Amino acid sequence: MKKLFSLIVISIVFSSCSNDVKFNNPGFQAYRDGVLFRAIDVKAYKSAQTGALSFVALAQDEEVDLNISNSSLGTYYLGTSNVNTKATYSSSFNSINLLYQTNVVTGPVAKMNIGMTTGGTGYVSDCTLVGTTYTCGNSHPTIGGLGVTGTGLTLSVITNASGVVTSVKVASPGNGYKSGDLITIVGGGNNATIQVLNVEGSNGEVVITENMGDTVTGTFKFNAINANNNPLGGDQVNFQYGTFYKVPVLPAP
Repeated sequence: MKKLFSLIVISIVFSSCSNDVKFNNPGFQAYRDGVLFRAIDVKAYKSAQTGALSFVALAQDEEVDLNISNSSLGTYYLGTSNVNTKATYSSSFNSINLLYQTNVVTGPVAKMNIGMTTGGTGYVSDCTLVGTTYTCGNSHPTIGGLGVTGTGLTLSVITNASGVVTSVKVASPGNGYKSGDLITIVGGGNNATIQVLNVEGSNGEVVITENMGDTVTGTFKFNAINANNNPLGGDQVNFQYGTFYKVPVLPAP
């Protein structure tokens, strides 16, 4: 009798769990400021002229738009000077219309460009390769070029055997920088330069992991600023753990 009772309890538990798990095909969801956003309708539109891809995800009184320059597999960074790659979130709760976008703004540095503008000479690496991950200790101060207003950014450098900087890691993000700022790394020959990719208030990425031609699958995350400075909304919105699954690709209208 006890065994039968246990089997009934286990059956109820598994039945309850299965009711909470939903698999949508297509699907589009993320956590917006810690609250689940799940689209009730999602499509991707591909431009025949440029190949650019635009996702439109609709929920009740909410919309998320992701725009990337093409639909190839890979990572597309948001909040950069590339106007073809951006994210937008809008809502109209209780007749309050809010708009957030990954615009170019000033702030602490979130990410530097993947490649160096100039590798420079005479630098010593601050990082040690442990397995497949670099562990960094020291860091270098930086100076900005013409028009750069940010201060306080320090970078740990990774060099080759000739003392040329091949990549960097942000040690201290500073403040007042914007996407596209050209930064010179102090040290070595004081001649290694690299650009700021995006800043903390407006950044993120869209990753295409599968493209079947008629559907696309991937992940996304982003911070976006209050684009129209509406005082009824916060300064920014944060989307984390975003996924889109087998979203149908249609010709752009």
